[in-house]
Amino acid sequence: MSKIHASPYQQPVAILSGLLLATLLASGAALAAASTTPASIIAMSQKPKGDAVSITYAYLPQDGTLAVFAVGASGKMGNTPVGKVTLTAGDHRDVSVALSPLPKPGARLEAVIEHSGQPLKYSGDPAERTFKIL
Repeated sequence: MSKIHASPYQQPVAILSGLLLATLLASGAALAAASTTPASIIAMSQKPKGDAVSITYAYLPQDGTLAVFAVGASGKMGNTPVGKVTLTAGDHRDVSVALSPLPKPGARLEAVIEHSGQPLKYSGDPAERTFKIL
């Protein structure tokens, strides 16, 4: 009986194939972890610049809208945004949002991230999203 001898190239090819598979799996896990990062907003009380306010930080896990709503005396957010801007997925800093009508000093506002016209349930800590016009 004759023995079949393995090609000297089979072992390196198998090792490289295994490394490639491991790299692809690790990349997929990293992408999956990144896409599960929740939306978040940080807004500070401020004087508007012209008719706009600046949102200090926003993270969107997917493309969407950063909307600003007036907050009533009861603490309930209004139904219609006073300003909004479309953003791509990712980190955004010092986002300018034009407001119409411009709220008076002392008015409370809340910034919310929306996707497909619906506010995301978890847009970060409500205390960090709510701010006053100075």
